[in-house]
Amino acid sequence: MIHLRPFRNPDPPALVKLWNAAVPESAAARPLCVHELDDHAFNPVMFDPEGLIIAERDGRAVGFVHAGFGPDESDPAIPFRLDRDLGVIAMLAVEPGDGEASVAEALVVEAERYLRRKGAKVVYGGGRYPLNPFYWGLYGGSEAAGVPSSHSQFSSALSSLGYEPIGTAVHLHFDLSRPDPRDPRATILRRQLDVEYDEDRLPGSWWESLALGDFHPICVGLRTRPDGDEVARARTWDMSWFGRDEGRTRLGVFGVEVAAEQRRKGYARFLLGEVVREARERGFRIVEVQTLADNDQALSLYQALDFEPVEQSTVFRLPAPFPDRSRP
Repeated sequence: MIHLRPFRNPDPPALVKLWNAAVPESAAARPLCVHELDDHAFNPVMFDPEGLIIAERDGRAVGFVHAGFGPDESDPAIPFRLDRDLGVIAMLAVEPGDGEASVAEALVVEAERYLRRKGAKVVYGGGRYPLNPFYWGLYGGSEAAGVPSSHSQFSSALSSLGYEPIGTAVHLHFDLSRPDPRDPRATILRRQLDVEYDEDRLPGSWWESLALGDFHPICVGLRTRPDGDEVARARTWDMSWFGRDEGRTRLGVFGVEVAAEQRRKGYARFLLGEVVREARERGFRIVEVQTLADNDQALSLYQALDFEPVEQSTVFRLPAPFPDRSRP
């Protein structure tokens, strides 16, 4: 018999054991330590113990689900306020074995009920910025986008309960054992632009600060000479918790942006080439980026730079009206 209950303070060791057994290492921090899960999933100010639901069998934790909300960004000057209209089931981990599918589905249904009680009008499965509480830095790759395809336990439970895919992101890797990407314009652009590495730039939002602050993101910017205008930028962070077993340290890249009036000048390609070069000098083995699967322009750029697709992540949504099971 399965018993469902909310989180208790002594639970993290059992949850880490479940994480390391059920969450695939290709798109997650593994093996994960208790203090790491505590610090990045359970200590943030928006953590609600009722939203983390444990499945027990004979008093032993055999699964958990974690649901929550994204930030209310209507007034960026007011931090720590959540948008209760949009709920997300951010994590699911169930001990592999007989009956895991039924346990996973029971946990998802209970997470739906929690979100509905708190006011959710729309429920998603798998987050995407900014609807990605708790696990950016631990799960989902460089931008914590959706449910990775390798985490079939999670996606299967959502699909079985009627969730529909609404967006897919592609994870791409550049293997730093290979030569730097070729950029025929690099020599010219290096004369026209300064590359700036800013380790002290403020995060883009309080949400980003909570998620990645401990990973010390660096802003890489391109500035024109001699006026110093920023024409392109990206942020990088140390993803070395991912793929620990294989010992191949990763640098994550997110927020790649070129000023609208400066596009189609080769700046994005040059910027990414500089990121790869700096990653090599810092001793990383892999550079990871993500982009939406329907963003043909970005995919073409990354693949022209010899980034290779390694994984996909999908965001799911529960269609309205809610099934009867979701009613509090």
